[in-house]
Amino acid sequence: MLFSALLFALGFGVVLLLTPFLIRWATEGNLLDQPDYFRKRHDRAVPRIGGLPLYVVFLMGLGALFFLKQDLDDGWLAIAVSSTLIFAVGLWDDFKTLGAKKKLAAQVLAALVAFGMGLKIDQITYPVGHFSMALGIWSIVLTILWLVTVPNLINLIDGVDGVASGLGLFLFLTLGFVGWSAGQLEVTWICFALAGALLGFLCFNFPPAKIFLGDGGAYLIGFAVAAISLQSANKGAVIAALLVTIVALGLPIMDTTLAILRRAVRGFPLFRADAEHIHHRLGHLGLSKRRVVLAMYLVSAALSFVGLSVLWTQGRTLPIAGAVIFVMGLIGVRYLGYIWSWAELREQFSRAMLRRPEVQYTILQAKVLELEVERCGSWEDFLECLNTTLRRVGFGLREDDLKTAQQEILLKLGERHSLMLWAPVDDTEHHWRRLAECFREPYLKAMEKWKKADVDSA
Repeated sequence: MLFSALLFALGFGVVLLLTPFLIRWATEGNLLDQPDYFRKRHDRAVPRIGGLPLYVVFLMGLGALFFLKQDLDDGWLAIAVSSTLIFAVGLWDDFKTLGAKKKLAAQVLAALVAFGMGLKIDQITYPVGHFSMALGIWSIVLTILWLVTVPNLINLIDGVDGVASGLGLFLFLTLGFVGWSAGQLEVTWICFALAGALLGFLCFNFPPAKIFLGDGGAYLIGFAVAAISLQSANKGAVIAALLVTIVALGLPIMDTTLAILRRAVRGFPLFRADAEHIHHRLGHLGLSKRRVVLAMYLVSAALSFVGLSVLWTQGRTLPIAGAVIFVMGLIGVRYLGYIWSWAELREQFSRAMLRRPEVQYTILQAKVLELEVERCGSWEDFLECLNTTLRRVGFGLREDDLKTAQQEILLKLGERHSLMLWAPVDDTEHHWRRLAECFREPYLKAMEKWKKADVDSA
């Protein structure tokens, strides 16, 4: 355990020394994440290449393993190669934005490389009793699903300073203790080195952040967690390591599940970004960024402890762990306002289903408007198309565009840019705001085309 503590301190020190140089280099090279006042609500442009110092520590940790443990199996080489691939994809996206389809294809490729090199789930074994089932051809499906899902869970929850890096810290400490309990020193060493690196990174990433993880850092954390938990599992069986990891990932799993459900019910594309994740909801309740992060840390620490209890009891507390996560989920969706009240749940669902055609029509009109940007010859032509499109879906660009009572919907587009829309007054203000967000991309695209740097509103 002493050597693990030394690796923890080494990871902490390396990141603490490297990160200030990266911040300066990224700032001078304009490798910054700009706020959009929608999902990205930071106050200023911030470097987003924080995954680089973490990757350096990751390589150092793997180097120490290969140097000190001559009998390492091929799984660690698979972790090294596939993690490098997925980190490279994320870092590329940090420098130059890739489409979601390209990133997903690259993630699947990295998972296939890991599987081909021997990192896989061969069978499922329940810790209590003698139940065991060989997966056969389904091994490749389950392995790829696991290696692709976990990095995206971490990336999706990385929406506020310090959340993903703090969650990664808890996950690596948890996996480190799993490895230590199983006598797997290599798992403990690499996990503690990465935990130390993330603690050092939090010195710069805790609100207000001086640097962000970026996709590279989030993908590296998630893939390393997924891959190391596979490696830690006993001879490919899904036992303690994977069960502990799944429980510890309860917060991002719940956040992602809620995102998929609300988008599916409302009629929005499943991969369409919104500002209704758990951290956004906590902010709406009046919590500061630091309190939001600390609240999510508390939940993550509790879930990590529940996950470790599954290990300590050899799986006997697994049903209890599932019940705890379920109850926490029910409390969370009600407290955060995803559900108005349990008595009105059926009515809320019915109203959302009735609005689905309106949502889908608005999304279609926004896509057409984005194509119109290419056809319009001037800014004035675009505004005319915009006004026509907005009228079709129930909005207006001016107060006199609507004959009914009206409410203001302000669409923030940047520090100095905004678009004021007018919508009918009813009890669905949030619904109209979601529809207004559909026009963010075509309007920004038009501003970029005609370089409307001085436009504060239409």
